[in-house]
Amino acid sequence: MRHIHPIQLILVAVLVFVLWYMKRKPGQKGPAMAGLGRESRPAATRPAKVEQPPEEIYMNLRQEALQKNPHSLGLPGELKAEEPYGVLMEMGIPSSVVTLACFADGDAGIYYKTGGGMKGGVAHENVRKAAKEFISLSQKVLPRMIKTSAHPLPDVEKVRFYVLTLKGTFTTEAHRQALGGTQSDLSALFYSGQEVVAQMRQAQEQKAG
Repeated sequence: MRHIHPIQLILVAVLVFVLWYMKRKPGQKGPAMAGLGRESRPAATRPAKVEQPPEEIYMNLRQEALQKNPHSLGLPGELKAEEPYGVLMEMGIPSSVVTLACFADGDAGIYYKTGGGMKGGVAHENVRKAAKEFISLSQKVLPRMIKTSAHPLPDVEKVRFYVLTLKGTFTTEAHRQALGGTQSDLSALFYSGQEVVAQMRQAQEQKAG
């Protein structure tokens, strides 16, 4: 029997291990390769809600009021061509404009150019009464107004009125101090609008309380 040196057994064992390792390696994936070849996808997220700037909201509400459909007011009887069904009173204040919009059904809203305001006045009896009085008084001022298709905002300390009729929109403008110091029909309309605002604020305070 041929004598086998111990070192030969060690070399054979090492060779067998190397062959086994080389055969296994191509199909083996280490930790560093895990995930390679797979598309990386971000976690699903909801798109962020884009909020409108206050001025944009204001202009949209104002435009909606100026373009109010009189047939949507549910008024009894037939509306006459020169009969007001809506009135906007706008006052220029430092850095903003405040708009009061009233309609013949008693609804009313207040909008601020810089944001905020009140809507839904028709739900309160005192507001409805004040808003209808405001609409009624605008009939007396209508003859001194001019028909317009433009709707500019008033300057600071100016008050502009827009009266809506089936014949079109009519407007006039005055200085706030002048309105407060006379007894004209336009001044009466101005104070009537202030009463609508007061009633709306009171209704809001009662709701909050």
